[in-house]
Amino acid sequence: MEVVVTTDRRPKPEVVEDAKTLAERLNAPFVKRRHRTVNSIRREFGRAVLVVGNDHNLTLHTLKGQKLFFHPGLFKIRLLSYLSGGREAMVEAMGIGEGDSVLDCNLGLAQDALLSAFVTKRPVVGVEIDPVIYEIVKRGLKSYKPEGKLKQAEFAFSLVKPVLSDNLIFLKTQPDNSFDVVYFSPMFVKPKWKCDVMMPFREVAPKGFVTPELLREAERVARRRVVIKVNKGVRELFPFLADYEPQPSSTRVEYLVKELHK
Repeated sequence: MEVVVTTDRRPKPEVVEDAKTLAERLNAPFVKRRHRTVNSIRREFGRAVLVVGNDHNLTLHTLKGQKLFFHPGLFKIRLLSYLSGGREAMVEAMGIGEGDSVLDCNLGLAQDALLSAFVTKRPVVGVEIDPVIYEIVKRGLKSYKPEGKLKQAEFAFSLVKPVLSDNLIFLKTQPDNSFDVVYFSPMFVKPKWKCDVMMPFREVAPKGFVTPELLREAERVARRRVVIKVNKGVRELFPFLADYEPQPSSTRVEYLVKELHK
């Protein structure tokens, strides 16, 4: 993703240095904010604008004028549902419990990884290919302060371990049977509904789907299961998913599961 890096108005000196360092790391222009608006910077460069706040957290202003920043989003709703009934569709598809190890190959905003970490009480490795999303999430996980009912999941934020990498390249570096579950949540193919919370992310997120080679590596690395989150009807579009079993679901999301017998 091509961006321009700037700061809030009246930034602290250390924030300016942080923004300059981040711009260099992202191979992106750094623009002094002064009295300029985000819209004027976006128009000049024709790129999304990544703003480093005075708290060092990041907000991405997309080309369509949406804002992307770290927040727990649907994680809170899913967590409360899990706590009230002891069940949650992703958790059941993964078959995870306390002590299990999970590799999340599409970290995104880390909402699935957070729930996995809460359930397993173990570090969850999350692979993210886009360096801008990676930076937003890495900083957000460190600085976010859960409140209210979400506070009971505070420990999970420190258990998610973001890794900046292509997921195929990362999988190829992992030993056989090194995680209990390998999980994919690629951007949905032909989504059938809109989710306002996810719209900014959908605009900028990488759109790659799983491939046969990717799944072969995942099946080598996983001890028990490989799980793919998709929207219903997608499995039929990809013949190589024939041996992945869809789990019953009352929503438009379904989980495709391959149980491994090693």
